[in-house]
Amino acid sequence: MRKMERKSRKDLTTIRIGKRGITSSLIEETSKNLKKTGIVKVRILKTGFKGRTTKEIAEKIAEATDSNIVRIIGHTFTLRKAKRSEKDRYL
Repeated sequence: MRKMERKSRKDLTTIRIGKRGITSSLIEETSKNLKKTGIVKVRILKTGFKGRTTKEIAEKIAEATDSNIVRIIGHTFTLRKAKRSEKDRYL
C-alpha cells in the first residue's frame, strides 16, 4: 500500500473533472490511462462537484472503470486497476 501511495504522489497521469462533470469521454480516458499505467490521479475542479462529494464522484468513476480507490485527499483521488496476470489472460 505504501508503494502505491508513494507512486500516487509522484507526477502521474492526472485527469481533471471540470464543469461538464463525469462524461463518457472522461470515463474512456480514465480507462485508457488505467490500462496503460495501472494508476491514475483524478482532480476535481470547483465547478465539477455539482452537489456531490469527492467520495461519491470517486466511487462512480471507480465503478465505471472497474478500478479501486487508493486514496482520497481533498478534491483529489487516486484510482488503481490491478493488472491481469498471465494466468488470467487465458481464462
